Amino acid sequence: MAKILEHHTKQLLGKNGILVPAAEAIDSLQALDAVAASVPLPWMIKALVPMGKKGKAGLVRPAPDIDTARSIASEMLGTEKAGCRIDRLLVENRCAIQKELFVSITYDNLSRTPVILFSTRGGMEIEQLVRRHPQRLFRREINIVEGFHAFQARSICFEAGLDKSETAKVAPVLVSIYALFYSLDARLLEINPLAITETGEVCAVGTLLNVDDEALFRHPELAGIAQYGAERSLSNLTEREKMVVEADLAAPGSGAVRYTEFADGDIAFNIVGGGASLIAMDAIIRCGGRPANYSDVGPGKGSKDKMVALLQATLTKPGIKAFITGANIIGASDISGIGEGVAQTLKMLAIDPLKIPTVARWAGIGEENARKAFEAIPGLHYFGSEVSIEEAAEKIVELVKAGHIKEGTGK
Repeated sequence: MAKILEHHTKQLLGKNGILVPAAEAIDSLQALDAVAASVPLPWMIKALVPMGKKGKAGLVRPAPDIDTARSIASEMLGTEKAGCRIDRLLVENRCAIQKELFVSITYDNLSRTPVILFSTRGGMEIEQLVRRHPQRLFRREINIVEGFHAFQARSICFEAGLDKSETAKVAPVLVSIYALFYSLDARLLEINPLAITETGEVCAVGTLLNVDDEALFRHPELAGIAQYGAERSLSNLTEREKMVVEADLAAPGSGAVRYTEFADGDIAFNIVGGGASLIAMDAIIRCGGRPANYSDVGPGKGSKDKMVALLQATLTKPGIKAFITGANIIGASDISGIGEGVAQTLKMLAIDPLKIPTVARWAGIGEENARKAFEAIPGLHYFGSEVSIEEAAEKIVELVKAGHIKEGTGK
């Protein structure tokens, strides 16, 4: 799924007639003074990162005045929280909330229909509320052909406990929220809280929006704001992650490549095949190693540019101490071309296995050609099908712990 940050989500909500607080996005302390002219105080300062539960993580904080806002912004900008790097903040007018509601529209994988979840008890404690009082969360499946109508919205509002006056204001907003969800090919549109203010307005205060990345070609209005591939990362995509995404999108008819960075790892990781990559990653962690990333090469005739982009991302992340690459037997596919391509890219990037311990483990059709390409690289540890993918992963951790590499093929 492609994620859309909160300020862009609220722009989309506002264009569809749903009230949102006045707000401005900033990326520096210097921008705060200008915001005061367009966004009335008091403020809420929110980290613009593609994740939920920001309030619990301390990423949503009240600022009654500019000095407090400046202090909060200086604490947040440029920092990381739970793996999330904070590069931008949303400065938003703080609503005077009378009642917090919760609404979420998503897909039920079993019934394969959209569902709306609604509660009159929104806010940060919604998960605890659902666990303790599941009867307070109301759920309705939506017929995707018939849509979601006003009478259905009124029904769920009444059942949840809203009075006649509140229902008259909230029900049309629920209908508009579903209309936006449907029109965007969204997979999740959550508003928490959907607030009834002290002046009786219904306002979308906290938002979360994910859309189907396979449907982005139908939505030019999302160009530049939908973060394709962001479901594999808590934070905004790094430049290396963006590079791989762009390479993947540039050749949609070839095998997919995926790359996700981990903040504190030091073993660069590039294994072909989802099953083999998970096996290798589990083995690295089990042996006390720290993968610097997760990567995968999907089925299909791959693109050389994709593989080069994936390896460039994998091998240029700061703090790399070692590298493991490989493939398991992949059906009837010939692995020699991929293996030779990896070996050539190592040379192109001037990766020296005598300085950065490198293990290659390739098995399958064409293994002999892959072996020749890798064994031509001095100091690289090469293994074929005689060694399991777990054993190769154990070897790279052993080399990292030893802090040096022995010359030869490592057998």
